[in-house]
Amino acid sequence: MHKFDKSCGLSQKQIGTIKYNVKNLINIQLPVLPELVETNLFFQGRDAWTYNWAIQNEKIPIESMHEILLEVVVKLKKEFHKHFDIKQYKFLYKVQLTENIYQPKISAIK
Repeated sequence: MHKFDKSCGLSQKQIGTIKYNVKNLINIQLPVLPELVETNLFFQGRDAWTYNWAIQNEKIPIESMHEILLEVVVKLKKEFHKHFDIKQYKFLYKVQLTENIYQPKISAIK
């Protein structure tokens, strides 16, 4: 596994775009905290989850149009453990960069 940062051969803009799009897909699948807690977090600009990103590709650096296997481990912060039994989720995505940097093709691997 390799870190998902500039050392993988992608630009900071590409990495940021991929993270944003993948985070949106993951947030749909995560359990929702009670409404009052979610509202407080929103107004504080915080999130109840931490994201750890890793690349599963053997070949690094990655060239601009190659497929990226991305593993994301999402952990619930300790202060919210009382709300859920499962405190960690693991997701695996296949990401293909396209000509348009803001529209990568992302598909979940089960």
